[in-house]
Amino acid sequence: MTAIETIFNDFVNNGGEPKVTDFKRHLDQLIKSQIKPLCIRSSKSSTGNTLRDELKKRFSGRGAKWVFVSLEEISTTLDRFKESDLDVTHYEEYIKEEGKAWIRFSAPRLHENKLCASFEVRINGATVDHPNQLHYISIDELDEKLEVMSGTPHSLRLERPKTDESNLEEQQATEQTEDVVTVDEANGDLEHDFDNEVNDDAF
Repeated sequence: MTAIETIFNDFVNNGGEPKVTDFKRHLDQLIKSQIKPLCIRSSKSSTGNTLRDELKKRFSGRGAKWVFVSLEEISTTLDRFKESDLDVTHYEEYIKEEGKAWIRFSAPRLHENKLCASFEVRINGATVDHPNQLHYISIDELDEKLEVMSGTPHSLRLERPKTDESNLEEQQATEQTEDVVTVDEANGDLEHDFDNEVNDDAF
């Protein structure tokens, strides 16, 4: 017995009229109630997998996972971390100094019923994994919210206070200035030595 025959027999046994028009109407109802939802779920699943693959491809490659976002964008996530008693002090100091925040792509995730890209917010240093400190951005907002970085935070020295670099440059400039002898100073020293030699000969 075929599947269609089984459905027909069930239809008749449940009080349906053994007529083509009635059975066709029954099939239409089955398609709407049973088959259509399966088709929709299958379509969504296929689309979701495609988007996930595209997302992974977008952030693949050395250094491609690191991106900048605005301070406003990251602020709500940092507030959430603070509420969980996480210390974000140093990270906040660095990003305020730079004027934007750096985050690292982690994986595609479903967040608040939206397909999002999740990013690690490495509040304890860019070289330390932070799998649980995540910031989410909906995939349809990535282009407007992300800025490509030219390197990693470590290579760009983003986690070194700019004030320290300024002090170091000033110190180096001062040391170089102290080591330089001007022409006038050199001539003055020669004249002094010459005078001493003349005075010595006179006696």
